[in-house]
Amino acid sequence: MATAFGFTKAAVLEAAEQVKALGLEQVEFSCAVHRGMRAVIYGSGRIVLYSRFSYRNRPQRIKLGELGLITLDQARAAHRVHRLKASQGVDPRTPTLSSMTYRQLHDEHYVVQRRARRKKTLHTDLSRHANWVGPEFDAKRVVDITKTDVSRFVLRMQEAGLAPATIRTTVGQLKATLDIAVELEIVSRNAAKGVGLPEVNNRRTEFITVSQMQAFMAAARTSDQLVGSRLLMLLALTGARLGEGLAAKWADVDLDGGLWRLPTQKSGKPGVIHLSDAAKAVIRELIPVRRNEWIFPGMRKNDHLARPIRLFRKLCRQAGISDGFRIHDSRHGWISAGIYAGIPLEIMSQGARHASPVTTRIYSHAHKESLMAAQETIAGLFMPESAAAAVD
Repeated sequence: MATAFGFTKAAVLEAAEQVKALGLEQVEFSCAVHRGMRAVIYGSGRIVLYSRFSYRNRPQRIKLGELGLITLDQARAAHRVHRLKASQGVDPRTPTLSSMTYRQLHDEHYVVQRRARRKKTLHTDLSRHANWVGPEFDAKRVVDITKTDVSRFVLRMQEAGLAPATIRTTVGQLKATLDIAVELEIVSRNAAKGVGLPEVNNRRTEFITVSQMQAFMAAARTSDQLVGSRLLMLLALTGARLGEGLAAKWADVDLDGGLWRLPTQKSGKPGVIHLSDAAKAVIRELIPVRRNEWIFPGMRKNDHLARPIRLFRKLCRQAGISDGFRIHDSRHGWISAGIYAGIPLEIMSQGARHASPVTTRIYSHAHKESLMAAQETIAGLFMPESAAAAVD
């Protein structure tokens, strides 16, 4: 396999196929036409272009970008500029190292890369940046951001009352953005790495009980918001996630066979949900209002329903369920109800599509009736005379 050739798109992609076929982790190739231009091709198929030059008699390198995010023509033009500056005694890296702000890094690199990879939650990332990360770091030069700055940022989020999980996710986004700065050789170390973060405890002490869910379903049944209420009913009946329900299409369900196919799940893999007669009946109620490919259509012509948070809270109030519960808690209630009914944990884990029953156990809760029965059973073992007297 030749490691030097003229860089054309076809030639570079052919080299990537060879690297993948040989099972190599990564190989660096040189452009035989444009001296100093390099392409590092990874076994995954990722292709990163670099510009090599000599500055003050020392070899240097600048990352031009990932093929697909930039074109070969753009890379060649940038490469020529870098080599020209170096020949004139100007370090091509100096402007980037000294002046790039966090805002520039975020907008010109992080957002561009995430859009190219079609990240589904990019809108959430943008909101998180606008509300928290941006106001804290946008005006700072990337080279000036320190670990202490990040630690102070964590403290401010804690003082503002953000949940530990939210803080960890926000710092994770900051860390991912600064990883790009390391790749671009703007900084040598990620300032967000190694920062102390609050521990997360997602275990809730309260959960929606069977009797509460019965009241919730009764309230949903009489709701004048047919589409939203039937979505919430289906989630409760199947243990599905909200995103899975919103993304459900008519082509995904087989009502005769009782199957709901999920093209993608939280794990990124396809899955399937087995539908009960009650769940199939809920879906059939929406056939008369079908107007596009989505089972739960939105107000716009080709869109699905928005998150019915207000409706969920309204139905909770009508059912006498206290504030603070989320739509996702109906999934936890589904798991707890199954355990209460005596369904084996392994079966519930498969129904919830968890990777392990250990995860399912985290979100299961013992009902009051089960705890009382356990207490009476153990008391009968320790004091059989008391148990007999109770029967008499």
